[in-house]
Amino acid sequence: MSLPRLDRSQLEEATLEALHQKLDKDPRELLKWAYDLLGDRLMMTTAFGKSGMVILDLIKDIIPNLHIHFIDTRFHFKETMDYIKLVEDSFQIKIHLQKPLVSLESFIADHGPRLYETNPDLCCHVNKVEPMDRLLKSYQGWISGLRRDQSKSRATTEPLEILEPDLLKVHPLVHWTRSDVENHIKDHKIPLHPLFSQGYLSIGCEPCTRPASNPDDERSGRWAGKEKTECGLHLFRKKANPKDEV
Repeated sequence: MSLPRLDRSQLEEATLEALHQKLDKDPRELLKWAYDLLGDRLMMTTAFGKSGMVILDLIKDIIPNLHIHFIDTRFHFKETMDYIKLVEDSFQIKIHLQKPLVSLESFIADHGPRLYETNPDLCCHVNKVEPMDRLLKSYQGWISGLRRDQSKSRATTEPLEILEPDLLKVHPLVHWTRSDVENHIKDHKIPLHPLFSQGYLSIGCEPCTRPASNPDDERSGRWAGKEKTECGLHLFRKKANPKDEV
């Protein structure tokens, strides 16, 4: 469904009305509203965490032709790359891989083989943030699986956020708890990433991901030993939340 790009004021007006109608209380309603608003300018990214898989399960019935993207840093677990094929077959969808501009060989030549240890923020910027920034230039809406209960850094996440200059970010599960997600997965028999059975609670690049050190903290296996909990994908654009203007 091809629709014209909305200007900032139109996006703000539509978003405020959706929040007023409390569409964010039902993930299905929020997803349908976002697609009705943006059409093919809406997409989703996923790293195949449990929240992302729940959203994919909802999308297959509501927006079966939605573009689904995965940021392929070239540092992912083999299990992750194998799992992509399983997801495509199970959900009858196509996962589009978005890669960094620089080749892996050039990246290692410029920064050495272990930049993720010496400067993890730069490593994430080159391999995740830059590819995402290019991807977002083709869309106006971005569906993500963030939930408030995942970590302190995500505790204030809003269901709908407008990012500069005119990008709508949609968090359908922002109000859900970990138990809500687990129950949906069980009830709908969603196939999970194999590393979850090995104690992982959040799965990113292989060098920077470990089984969770704290079973109550989904992000406790990411960047172990470093004061880092986010790769930057959800932080790199300035946020202007329309809810603050009500």
